[in-house]
Amino acid sequence: MTVTGEQGGRMAAPARPPKPSGWLKARYGGSFFYSYGIAFALIVLVALVTIGDPSFLSISNILNMLGQWAPAGIMAVAMTYVVIGRGFDLSIASGFSLCAIVAAIVAAEGYGTELAFLAAIATGVAIGVVNGLLVCGLGINPFIATVGTGFVLLGFNIILTPNAYITVEQEGFDVLGSGGWMGLSFKAMILIAFLVVGEFVLQKTRYGQALYAAGGNPEAARLSGLRVRLLTGSTYVFLGFATGIAGLLAASQLASAQARMEPTIVFDVIAVVVLGGTSLAGGSGAIWRTAVGLAIIATISNGFTLLGLSPFYQSIVKGTVILLAVALEGWARRLSVASLTKRAAGETSAASQTSPTREITQ
Repeated sequence: MTVTGEQGGRMAAPARPPKPSGWLKARYGGSFFYSYGIAFALIVLVALVTIGDPSFLSISNILNMLGQWAPAGIMAVAMTYVVIGRGFDLSIASGFSLCAIVAAIVAAEGYGTELAFLAAIATGVAIGVVNGLLVCGLGINPFIATVGTGFVLLGFNIILTPNAYITVEQEGFDVLGSGGWMGLSFKAMILIAFLVVGEFVLQKTRYGQALYAAGGNPEAARLSGLRVRLLTGSTYVFLGFATGIAGLLAASQLASAQARMEPTIVFDVIAVVVLGGTSLAGGSGAIWRTAVGLAIIATISNGFTLLGLSPFYQSIVKGTVILLAVALEGWARRLSVASLTKRAAGETSAASQTSPTREITQ
C-alpha cells in the first residue's frame, strides 16, 4: 500500500521541537521578571529606608555595610556555585568558626600572621574536600551530609576553645580584618574581588558553562562527556576555600575566636543566595544576582538599626523575605515551563500541518 502526499513527494519525519539554547533559558525562558525583578525590589527597599533616614546612602554607611557583610558575602558567592551544581551546604557556620579558631590558635602560639591565615584557608579547603567526598563520592544527600559535618566541626570547635575565647595579641594580626586603603576596608576589597571573579568564571569560562549544564540536567551532562561528580565536588572545595577566607577575616577583625563565632551566618548566606534567585533545583543563578541579594539583606539589617527598629524582628522579616523569594522563584519557573511547553507544542503542530505526508511502502 502506498500513501502519497498532496504533491506526491516523499518527506522526512516531522522535525523535533527545537531545544532551548541554554539551561537558563530552558528553566526560565528569559523571563524579564525573573531576571530583573530582584533588582527592582532592591531599589524600592533602598528608597524606603532612605526616606526614613537619608544617611543610609552616605558613603561612610555604604562602606561600613560592605565591610560588615564581607564574610557572609564571600561565602554566598561560593554557595551560589554549590547550589548551581545542585548541591547544598549547612556546615558553613561551624566551618567558619573552626577556620577562625585555627587562625587564632596558630597566631597565638607565635607562628606568624601569614602562617595563621594559610592554616585557616587550608582548614576550610579540607572541610570542602570532606563534604565533596561525602556528597559526590559516597552519594550522601547534601543536606544530611553537611548537617553531619556541621555537628562534627562544632564538636572540634568546643574542644579547641575550652576557655570560650582565644585571644590574639600578635602585632599585625588585625590588619586584614580591621585595616583598609583610601577608606575602603580590606574585607570589602576581598568581597568585591570574589564577586567580580566569581561572575566572570560562571559566565565566561568553560568551567562555568559546564557547571550550569551539570546542575541543570546531570544525566544529560554525563552523557555529553562532562564529569558531573568532579564538577559538583569542586564547588564544595571552593566553598571551603571561601569559608577559610571568611573565618580568617573574622578572627583578624576581632583578634579573637570562639566556638560559635556567628551561628546564624548560615541563614544569612542561604538568604542571600535564595534572594538572588539561584534555583535550589540547580542549573541557574548568577553572581550579580547574589550581589543584589546580599544588598537586600544588608539593607534590611542596616535599616533596622538606622530606623531604631527592634532587632528582634529582623529574623521574622528575613524569614518572610526568603519565603516570598522561594515562592516567586517557583512561580516563575512554573510559568516559564508552561510557556516553553506551549511554544514547543505550537511549533510541532505547525510543522505537521505544513509538511507533506510521508510515503510509506509496504
